[in-house]
Amino acid sequence: MNIVPLIAGFVFGVLGSYILFDYWRFNQNALKTKGKILRYYEYQSKDSDNSKQTMYRPSFEFSLNGITYEVQSKTSFNSKIIPISQNTDILYHKGNEANARLAKGNGFRLGILFIGLSIPAIYIGLYQ
Repeated sequence: MNIVPLIAGFVFGVLGSYILFDYWRFNQNALKTKGKILRYYEYQSKDSDNSKQTMYRPSFEFSLNGITYEVQSKTSFNSKIIPISQNTDILYHKGNEANARLAKGNGFRLGILFIGLSIPAIYIGLYQ
């Protein structure tokens, strides 16, 4: 038994499961409306090999019952996934509009990736 890959696999599995659960929980009761991209905040992120990558965090707005909400996304992307000023689908919870999300950026793929990475790590941790 090799403890390091086993722990890494467990952490990746828990993280992936949390991401999938959060995606499911949020979308379960989310309401959809239209909004538009206002701007992107740009910043540099370092990869594991110290190479820099430009990341983009969108800021968007949407209106409900005459009230306009401006939200900065909690998710960053490696490209400007939606052009500035373009209308797009927004997901939100009534009473918690400040935590609205872009429908296009609200994916489950990252959770599946982490769970996929956890399987070989746990296997290596148990059997090698």
